[in-house]
This record gives sequence, C-alpha cells and structure tokens, in this order.
Amino acid sequence: MSFEILRYFLMINFLNRLKFVLHNYKIFNKNNLDNQKNIILVEYNRLASSILSYSYLSNVLQEKFRANIYAYRITAKKNSLKDLLWKILSKLYFFNTFHIYKSFGVNNFICPNDLVLEKNDIKKINKIIKSIANKKDLLNLSIDNIYIGDLIYDSYLMNYKEATINFDNKDFNLYFKHSLETFYKWKLVFKTYKVKSVIVSHTVYTLAIPLRIAVSKNIRAFQCSSQHLYSLSKKNIYAYKEFFEYKKRFSQLSTKIKNKTLKLAKIKIKNKFLGKDLALGSTISAYKKKFTKRVIKQNHRIKILIATHCFFDNPHPYGKNLFVDFSEWLDFLGKVSKKTNYDWYLKLHPDYLLDTKKIIDKFLKKYPNINYIPNLVSHHQLIKEGIDVALTCWGSIAHEYPLFNKLVVNASVNNPHINYNFCLHPKTIKEYQKVLFNLNKYKNKINKKDIYEFYAMNFILRKSWLLKNFNEIIKEKRYGYYFQFQSEFYNYWLKNEFNKFRHIDNLKKISKFIESNNYLINWNKKELNEFLKKNA
Repeated sequence: MSFEILRYFLMINFLNRLKFVLHNYKIFNKNNLDNQKNIILVEYNRLASSILSYSYLSNVLQEKFRANIYAYRITAKKNSLKDLLWKILSKLYFFNTFHIYKSFGVNNFICPNDLVLEKNDIKKINKIIKSIANKKDLLNLSIDNIYIGDLIYDSYLMNYKEATINFDNKDFNLYFKHSLETFYKWKLVFKTYKVKSVIVSHTVYTLAIPLRIAVSKNIRAFQCSSQHLYSLSKKNIYAYKEFFEYKKRFSQLSTKIKNKTLKLAKIKIKNKFLGKDLALGSTISAYKKKFTKRVIKQNHRIKILIATHCFFDNPHPYGKNLFVDFSEWLDFLGKVSKKTNYDWYLKLHPDYLLDTKKIIDKFLKKYPNINYIPNLVSHHQLIKEGIDVALTCWGSIAHEYPLFNKLVVNASVNNPHINYNFCLHPKTIKEYQKVLFNLNKYKNKINKKDIYEFYAMNFILRKSWLLKNFNEIIKEKRYGYYFQFQSEFYNYWLKNEFNKFRHIDNLKKISKFIESNNYLINWNKKELNEFLKKNA
C-alpha cells in the first residue's frame, strides 16, 4: 500500500470518528457527577457497533443510578507494553477511540492492572493453584462462590490456540496465575468503587470476570452489542440461552405470527440448503452442491459423521458440556470407534482455522480407523452417499440433518436444540456411551414442524434491537460481516439509521427493559409485524 493510499484511509477514519464524536456531544447529556462515588463500568474496545450500543445503555444507566461512567480495559499480560500505551493514550484521547468514549459521557478510564494485590490475596492465589489437580478441577473452579473456571479454561485455549489444557505447560501455569491475579484485582475494583452496573461485550472468556463478580453482588450486569442486549443474574450468567424457553415463547405468539415465521423459516432453510443463506461470519456454505468422487464406503454398516468444532473458540458458551473440552470429546469418540462395527468419518467446518487442522491431523494419526472427509465436500453428498448418524456438541447440524431424517446426537445438555426432540440429548457420558453402542435401536421420530419452529425462534425472531437493517448490512457485498466493527460504520449509522425519533425511542426502550428485569430485550408486536410483512 502506497503512502498516499494509507494517508487517505487514515483521513477517512479520522473524519468518520470525528463526525460520530461531535454527534454524541450533541445528543447525550453530560451530567456533572464528579462528586458522586457511584460508577457504571463499561468495557473498552474498538468495535464500532459495540461502542454505539454502549453509548445508549450507559447513558440510561447513568440517569437511573446517578452514576459516573467509567471505561475499563481488560488487562493484557502483566506489566505489558500494551498496558503502558493504554495509560498514555487514555490521557490524550484526541479523536481516537478514547475520545469516542468521552463523547458519550465516559469521564474516567481504569485498568485493573494498576492495582496492587494484598498479601492475603497472593496467599489465596498460591493456595488455589496447588488445589487444582486436573482439567475438571479447573473447569469447576469457583472462588468465593463466583464461578470463573470456564472463563480461564476457554481464554487459555483461545490465546494459545491449544486443543486442551496441559498442566505441565509453562505457558498455561503462567496464564493461570495471571488470570487469578486479574480476578483478585477486579475484586479490588469493586471494593474501591461503588459499582452500580457493568456492561460487557461477552459473557465468556476472562472478559466476563467483572460480570461474574457483579452478579454475585446482585449488581445489574449487561451483555451488550448492536444485535443483542441481555440482563444477567445469578440465575443465568450466560447470554444466548433463551433456547430453554423456545417452545413456551413460540406458543405465546399469535396464530398469524406463528404461520408467518414458520413460512419464512422454511424459505430460509431451503436457501441454506441451496448454499445461499450463510451463517453470520461464514464465507463458505457447507451445503454448496459441489460433488466430488465418492467419499462414503458402500456397505451395510452404520455410518457416523463427527462434525467437529473449533477446539479453542469458546467450548463453553452456554455452560458445561458432557466433556471438559472438544479434545476430550473427540478422544472419547476415537476410543469408542475402536469398539464398534461402524464406519466412522470426520469433517471440519468449511471455514476451519489452520490451527484446527493441525490438531485433527494428530487425532487421525492416533485413530486411523476414522476417515477424513475434505471440508469442502457438501453435506448433500454425504447424505446422498449414506451417512446415518451425525455427532456434535451443539452445532447447527443438529437441526439440519434431521430434515433429511438423519439421527443427530448432541454431547451437551446446554445446546440450543435442547427444547426439542428432533435430535438426542444424553444427560451423562454413561448415557451418551450407551446411545453410541446401540445406534441401531434408535429410530428418531422427527417432527419437521419442530425444526421450523426452532429455526424461527433461533434465527428469525432474534432481531437486532438497535439496528433496523442489521442482516441486510452484513450480507451486502460492499459491507460484509466485519463492517460493523470498522469506523465506517459510524458514518453508516448517522446517514441511514439515526433520527431524533428513534433516538428517543431507543432510550425509552432500554429504560423499560432495565425496569422489567427481563433476560433479554425483545422487539414489540409492531416491530415484529413490520418485519414479517417485509420478509414473509
């Protein structure tokens, strides 16, 4: 890239940010609460659409609690250069991300790494480290009745692109210690300030540590993005878990809305099977009709497909699974495969990451009886050639394959399909194993209407609460999924989405949601009818 092109893009970024900053100074009241000790904690990041959603939620919370808005940064590794730079830049904030936060009311920036641990906390950390003997211990770790084991577990896997935890690994031991230090420093934050509310981007990874501490203290905590807004509590510390009530919520809809959403679900599923309707963030369809030479053996054996997950991308988004991680799950299946008279196959997601393929290669060397299927082979081909059973933890294949009358077995009781019987949900490893050894006895009675109902609840009725045209934006070629995180998004919002009426309506909508104590913000009947009129 030439210097002139680079300068052009930097200028565009600057202008987009400047417009948004000036816009925020106009629309948000800057309450002078310098003498107030109450604070709202807002996660600092550089994702444009997230920052937009934070600006609205934090301002409503500020008004409700008469509190200052503080932005916080998730700490990097101890005493890192990133932390030092963050401290410096947070004091400058001239038309950069810091100034954007300042423009909607943030009046201080904090970093937990600035705090010094108490000697007693250091002793506690060392004691905890000694008490963790295996992966299950780590996953189950709670401190002062605050569950954080899954956060540390998943964060380590993601940061180091590992398939599982190795307690002999130096990197893991250092990361574990640092994560515990981070936890106790966050506890100090809550001791130092009167925290009235917390806004986070994720309810997983160590990003969610302040969330977990907040809910333990009955402090209002929210997971917030331009798509979704959740209110978390001791009862539910995860976002996106409304699937436990899908059947109940669908039954409460009017007959007219039910029929329209089911009709739309059928259309969208059909498009997906035609390779048209891709999942958010996906670039390749798993159902694109590109047939290759035969990959499934022709015989009378039961044929099983293992549909793998990304090993290090958040194995516990909804809570615990039957196995501590995907590596343990896969190894269990490898051992089972040697004791059965089935034909076993394994396929990666079309959008797999290179690190995932390396892990799979090692697995296939260990279990050579399992046949590898190239990731671009269409599921249409696999179904046509005779796959009988698909295995997943909580993947989309669980509602896709049953439409072709194929049996799917989940390895998690916290999976989005749990409310329905079109796939199996063993509750324990023992039960899971029993199912696998007796697949010939399971004749899954599939109600396809249930699949359409699930699809409607999971993909159609989960509308973006802040943006009118979220799906249209990310699916346009000139934008794409990652457009929402870029500075150009600010310009799009100002030109295409913002008006004074919607601004006031958004504030009222959020205020009403906070007062309701509902789990998630949902659209009203008018919005729903308008959407269905446009799309069904």
